[in-house]
Amino acid sequence: MNRFMIGEYIRTQREAKEINQDDLCRGICNRSTLSRIEHGRHEPNYYVLKALLQRMGIPEERFQILMGPQEFEIGELQQEIVADNVAENFSAAIQKIERLEQLSQPLENPILRQFILRVRALAGYEQDGVRVKYDRKTQREMLMQALELTCPGVTMENFDVFLLSEDEAKIINQIAITYSEEGNRRQAIEIYRQLIRYVQRNFAGCEVERVLLPLTAYNYSKLLGLERRYEESIEVAELGRQCCVKYNRCRMLGGLLLNIACCLHELGEDEKSRELLVQSYYVHKAMEKTRSCKVVQNYAKETFGMELD
Repeated sequence: MNRFMIGEYIRTQREAKEINQDDLCRGICNRSTLSRIEHGRHEPNYYVLKALLQRMGIPEERFQILMGPQEFEIGELQQEIVADNVAENFSAAIQKIERLEQLSQPLENPILRQFILRVRALAGYEQDGVRVKYDRKTQREMLMQALELTCPGVTMENFDVFLLSEDEAKIINQIAITYSEEGNRRQAIEIYRQLIRYVQRNFAGCEVERVLLPLTAYNYSKLLGLERRYEESIEVAELGRQCCVKYNRCRMLGGLLLNIACCLHELGEDEKSRELLVQSYYVHKAMEKTRSCKVVQNYAKETFGMELD
């Protein structure tokens, strides 16, 4: 795909979604650069292209063929780091982050710097061969710094007026988690309330929705349940469950089913709760999520005397 075709694609998608140039390129490139890209007079690097596409709800995977050897190596490292963080294999993640920093340093790319800050906030750092975890306040400061690289002036009160990419929305999700883990559930719930509305409004029908909606719905519904807002929790979790089914995405499905089951029990609907616990367990088992299986097993046994295997 030549640069004219890339630019034409970006322009037609932007106009079809009624997005103005200033909103699309804010923090990524200046407006004149975007205009040159759209008219085929400038070829964006992969990271700029990825960020522009994400803000329009378009998965960048369609354009991975445009990656050069170094960009491909960096992309592979990014995927491995995210996977290591999810698996809580933080020592491996830290080593790969250091390698990524070496590769990306000459590029001086704000999008790569944003990614590094985001994953390092969770992974921590090594000191004398031992992993050191950042405290929640430091994590939040790092995540806000990462977000401001591409969304200057953003706060947790005004982020819904920005045009966000998938990665930027994930950073906001992480910020909400830091509040939740500090015990500030109300602040976290307010962030999730705005974020899930943003996802529904801006990514409805887009492929990005299949990742963001279940993730946000899981975290939001879990907190609502802890606050004993059971009906609201079920409603939010059901949104995420339906999205998982719609897009055949199972990663968050087991957790969403568990959230619904727990709330149904609190509302006295034990038969349906037990049914969903069984479903949750086998989804987690199929996904080889051993720790999650154990959580469901323990809850089922303690609550209903059920043995799941």
